[in-house]
Amino acid sequence: MAAQLPTYTIQVNAFEAGVLMGMIEGAEERLKPSLTGMRGQLIAMKRDIEKADGVTKKLLPNGMLEILDVDGNRITRPPYSWEVEGN
Repeated sequence: MAAQLPTYTIQVNAFEAGVLMGMIEGAEERLKPSLTGMRGQLIAMKRDIEKADGVTKKLLPNGMLEILDVDGNRITRPPYSWEVEGN
């Protein structure tokens, strides 16, 4: 049986969380499995923030992702892998 490692709580703002997510997405494939727990937490946090702020996402027929906020700002771009998983 493997020993349970300690867990730590950190605080990040939206910018820092975005930087972390970008770094994880850009990490070498051999490193990504060790970061899946943090990646999952960041994704959940991002989705909660988007929901609270009224951001909606729609996968378009051409495979692009349309992101719309409550002010009417619209972004259309290719989705990241985690955005199409259960989006």
